[in-house]
Amino acid sequence: MSNSQAPLLNIRNLKVVFPSEMGIVRAVEGIDLAVHPGECAAIVGESGCGKSVTSLAIMRLLNSPPALIQADEMTFDGHDLMHMEENALCELRGRDMCMIFQDALTALNPVMTVGRQMDEIFLRHGKMSKKEAKAASIQALSLVGVPSPERRYHDYPHQLSGGMRQRVLIAMAFAVKPKLIIADEPTTALDVTIQAQVLDLLKKLQKEHGTALILITHDLSVVAHMADTVHVMYSGKIVEEAPLRKLFKAPCHPYTQGLLASVPKLDACTTRFVQIPDQVPNPMHKPAGCYFHPRCSYCTKECQESMPRLIELEAGRKIRCHHPQKEGQSI
Repeated sequence: MSNSQAPLLNIRNLKVVFPSEMGIVRAVEGIDLAVHPGECAAIVGESGCGKSVTSLAIMRLLNSPPALIQADEMTFDGHDLMHMEENALCELRGRDMCMIFQDALTALNPVMTVGRQMDEIFLRHGKMSKKEAKAASIQALSLVGVPSPERRYHDYPHQLSGGMRQRVLIAMAFAVKPKLIIADEPTTALDVTIQAQVLDLLKKLQKEHGTALILITHDLSVVAHMADTVHVMYSGKIVEEAPLRKLFKAPCHPYTQGLLASVPKLDACTTRFVQIPDQVPNPMHKPAGCYFHPRCSYCTKECQESMPRLIELEAGRKIRCHHPQKEGQSI
């Protein structure tokens, strides 16, 4: 994919903190992100690294207070997201930028039918009549593979299976052809067969509509299936970013290496799973120096004392590490 055109979404130095009586939770610490039209950018990392908070901050869905959000720049399609009025944000959300949430059952209103919830999008952002909105909703359900869409239109969310609820969320997200969709762990609660179907559907619709997609996940198999570029996040910071093929072929950061090594391979003859020791640090009590150094087998005194900068190894490839692994070399 060519990235010669200007980014649709451009973020510089985004920070999100949550002050509390017990201390300050530094959820996101100065990340940069540029997403181009039609691109799928994946943000990958373990639970608790700040992925979902980043997505909610982009959508301006975090209440402030308690969240304190700061960015040198956060623009979407020429709009300054940091300084937009709430009414303008409400018009932008749902029309030009949408979000597919992790749990479809809690994302949908349990006391409203699926059809009524879908109609709202077409009535609000499509400027349609009620009759037109109903027809558009049924067509949208049909396009995402929901069987008997005329009947399901009148169903409540609890009457649908997990896979169908996720399809409804995808239909709602693509309803008015937005320019950007953020998918936060869209297949976590689904079994592998339904997961593959939902991912194929999401990829198909994204390519057909030329929609930019930010995929939030910890599942590298999902990343391999969907992404153009990958941003690896650890403890609130981006530690590596690269095009998909380059990152999977030769990961440079020890954390990325650990994530890829922990994925079981069908052709590997091994009796033990590889795992990264310990866990993501407490966001209120992060270690000095590189946040990953307590779990890193390549740790040196420099790693313990100073935070490495995010440096560019080559065009489109960046890493935050004092001792990056070069392709074909060992650390």
